[in-house]
Amino acid sequence: MASLLKGSTSRLLSYIKLNWIKKSTYRKYSFLTSRGYIEEALEQAKSFDIDFVPYRIRGYVLGNKFSNANVDMVQYLEDVDGCVRDPSSVTKMELENGNVFTSSLKFSALYHKAFESLERKYKNEENKLEFINDEILQFAIQSFVSVFLVQKEHHERCLRSVLETNEERKITVLLANHLFSRLVATTPGNTYFITNDHFKKFELCPCADQCGDKIWYGNSGIGSELLWYGKPDIMVFPLGGSCSIVLPKEKKKEMYIDEEKQLIEVKKESNLLRGHTNVSQFVSQTVTFSFYQKGFQLRKPKSFPQIVTMIPTIAISDKCFDVYMYDTENDILLRNDGDPIPLWNNLDNPCDATLNMGAVLQLWMLINHLSVQPNLSPLELEKFSLTCGFASSLTHERLSRIEKEVTMRTKFLDHEIKEIKAPKSSFKRKLINSN
Repeated sequence: MASLLKGSTSRLLSYIKLNWIKKSTYRKYSFLTSRGYIEEALEQAKSFDIDFVPYRIRGYVLGNKFSNANVDMVQYLEDVDGCVRDPSSVTKMELENGNVFTSSLKFSALYHKAFESLERKYKNEENKLEFINDEILQFAIQSFVSVFLVQKEHHERCLRSVLETNEERKITVLLANHLFSRLVATTPGNTYFITNDHFKKFELCPCADQCGDKIWYGNSGIGSELLWYGKPDIMVFPLGGSCSIVLPKEKKKEMYIDEEKQLIEVKKESNLLRGHTNVSQFVSQTVTFSFYQKGFQLRKPKSFPQIVTMIPTIAISDKCFDVYMYDTENDILLRNDGDPIPLWNNLDNPCDATLNMGAVLQLWMLINHLSVQPNLSPLELEKFSLTCGFASSLTHERLSRIEKEVTMRTKFLDHEIKEIKAPKSSFKRKLINSN
């Protein structure tokens, strides 16, 4: 992790400024060729804005691998009396009368700083990057333009290969090399790696264009035995931090020909992302990664004068994705409302499928969260604080130990369930009304 952000903030900014000077001519070319893509992405991202809704962790078992995690997550609901309601206790009449409800948060509101900066940049006729005050955000925007958008058609063509295969490892490699690593604003070094425990490794990218890119593998172990631990499928390293990406397991996809059956296949993809086992894995990874990122920022106070506490994890398949976000400071867990977010347009004909540029823009913001700095307004913070109920359920002592021990490392001690011999007797449990 030391390679992610080297030296002081002044050294980092010097590196950014030096690159701007060296690439001024290329930036002008990049701007001209990518203006249409940016405008398309902004329009789609705002037309199909993501609604985030809060979720409550109702039950959990700590100390397991992400893949073995058991997390009981339900949508956070309140009634008109301000009481937290369990979804199973809500009647149809209460819903129809609006007596039970939840709050929501727009993606564009959470990432308003990035949207405003992009709009200012592309409405500025002279195209001066200095028009955006935040130098790190300027660099993130320029990286998005010069690394991905300038070669958008090439990467899109290579990514279509994910629609033609059932092989999870191949899908992982293609998404890592031609999507996520190209959205990263980074310092020198590898922009990503894929977990090194994949049993079949591609040394070179298997895309249809035969780009010949070397595929990077490494240890992505993260967590603590006091919380959860494991290896995200993909780790990307944007400026100043990292972002974890996970693919759903047990993929059983059937290939269909006609349009109606193609729609059924997409529905199966959605169901896969929302299955209990996968959701438990996603939530445990999201919470763990948020604790890690908080600690990472606190250890580098000069590099992070403003701590970002709302940390995302991306759960993605070949066709769509979900976004989970957890704020350790305020105990808030969010996920996109409704169905998973589509990554593609025109899926009825995979050969002609095009990337959903609004979704790509949203992924760029999520990956570079420490640069674009998502934040809740005071009113939103008051509304959503403590709705998750996870951090607030732990003792102060355990929270402190978790914050100290969550780290990246190669090995973890697997959790073993220990049984004890206890005298036999009837349980006398107190039933708590979920209302």
